Amino acid sequence: MENKENQIALVDFDPKKNQILELWFHDAVEFGHGCRVSIKIKNVLCLYRSEYQEIAVFETEKLGRMLVLDGITMLTEFDEFAYHEMIVHVPLLTHPNPARVLIIGGGDGGTVREVLRHPEVEKVHVCELDREVVRACRQYLPSLASSFDDPKVEIFYEDGAKFVEKNPSTYDIIIVDSTDPIGPGQILF
Repeated sequence: MENKENQIALVDFDPKKNQILELWFHDAVEFGHGCRVSIKIKNVLCLYRSEYQEIAVFETEKLGRMLVLDGITMLTEFDEFAYHEMIVHVPLLTHPNPARVLIIGGGDGGTVREVLRHPEVEKVHVCELDREVVRACRQYLPSLASSFDDPKVEIFYEDGAKFVEKNPSTYDIIIVDSTDPIGPGQILF
């Protein structure tokens, strides 16, 4: 039994107890040669469609909580630091004074968390298209999304390219932490 996108598979079910014994998430991305990643999940914490995409947060067996957008794994609590640290610290450490930072995307809050580790940062603008991603992360991934509560942070819910076009502000660093240009996200590129 699978959902319409074949992303959540019910592997084992006990009809006598009406209990799911094993549940797996199958990532929508194929890495080539017919290979995909499947991750065992304990619970579906949320699964719904926003105006822009399907949003899911799962509790996994070994990787902690996992954020999935349109069937593609965005992060797990276990290893999100590797992505967020690299997307932030490399550019910020190369700038002599990164006081004003714009993050396009980044609705999970991990990029903001890492930017705020730099004491010279005075202002962080986050331009996230889908406010539901931020809402889901505030509820289910607070260790990341709590960074949005810092007084240096301001969130704008709109298209990042349009925001940059109409906004007269200048930034020392612009970090693009948006969806990947594959699957449903292709339309954004």
